[in-house]
Amino acid sequence: MSGFMNVTRNSKKKNQKDDPLRTSVHVARSHILNENTKFVISEAYKLARTNIMFSIASSPNKVIAVTSSNPSEAKTTTTVNLAITFAMTGAKVLLIDGDMRKPFVNKLFKLDKNTGLSMVLSGMCTVAEAIRSNIRDNLDIITAGPIPPNPVELLGSDNMKQLIDILGSHYDYIFVDMPPVNVVSDALLLAPIAAGFILVIRDNYTKYSDVQQAVTQINMANGKMLGFIKTICRADSRGGYYGKYGKYGKYSDYYGEAENRESRES
Repeated sequence: MSGFMNVTRNSKKKNQKDDPLRTSVHVARSHILNENTKFVISEAYKLARTNIMFSIASSPNKVIAVTSSNPSEAKTTTTVNLAITFAMTGAKVLLIDGDMRKPFVNKLFKLDKNTGLSMVLSGMCTVAEAIRSNIRDNLDIITAGPIPPNPVELLGSDNMKQLIDILGSHYDYIFVDMPPVNVVSDALLLAPIAAGFILVIRDNYTKYSDVQQAVTQINMANGKMLGFIKTICRADSRGGYYGKYGKYGKYSDYYGEAENRESRES
């Protein structure tokens, strides 16, 4: 399979060490969009924004679930940046950390986790108490909250459906960062209430078989695949790799080409 380099379990220790987007909060924060973000990165997210808007234009709701095949594929960073990019249009955007197993959004924004999604779904706090307002212009956040013993039951509950209905009447777009779909089934529970799924895949890391498995699971849950976003791209990675995924489309390649060019010149 051209364009892929399989990552074996034997390299797990190395991958964790070399994966700052997952293991280092400080470095992950440096990849969040801001006024110093490289032009090529910002434009890639704007292209993704345009394509997503068209993809869900006819949907009765504007809930976008973001997941990946496996951990360490820059899923949360991508979700955050998509939410920020949509908020830049003046739309009112909510970001929900739906990964109640390994929450990360609260760490990126230095938010406490005493109130959040798990508390709302458990009836232990109100929606208003869980919302962190104006983290960025037009962007609110609900963190995952304290890690519960039953995330699947909470996400699949009527409380979750009711929550999305309530929030949908107050926000133009809702992004939900979900756990990797090949590891746990949590993300699939959003299929009935989401406009669609975006699958984040990591260049030179994610295997084609993993993507196949993730797409199959989403389809079996009657979820709508909106497309793919490839992260941590090599300068030479365009082309055949995405020929396999052309049915759904590629939304963006981000923070890869410019930085690779700089490393070659240094």
